[in-house]
Amino acid sequence: MKVKLSLFHRTKFIIGNGASMRFWEDTWLGETPLAIQYPSLYRIIQRREVFVATVLQSIPLNIQFRRALVGNR
Repeated sequence: MKVKLSLFHRTKFIIGNGASMRFWEDTWLGETPLAIQYPSLYRIIQRREVFVATVLQSIPLNIQFRRALVGNR
């Protein structure tokens, strides 16, 4: 498992149509996976294994969190 994580953190992928690229755990936007870039969001995400194509297919983005990002004021 350590080798897998090390490989994923040092590897870039060609995104193509996004159907096989994981949104949070693969390096496709920037130099590291979004899970590393935004750890506080990654901790409250409902579906960690979601693919880029699934997230980007709709507006607003198809991302579901376990709790609200902003409180009621």
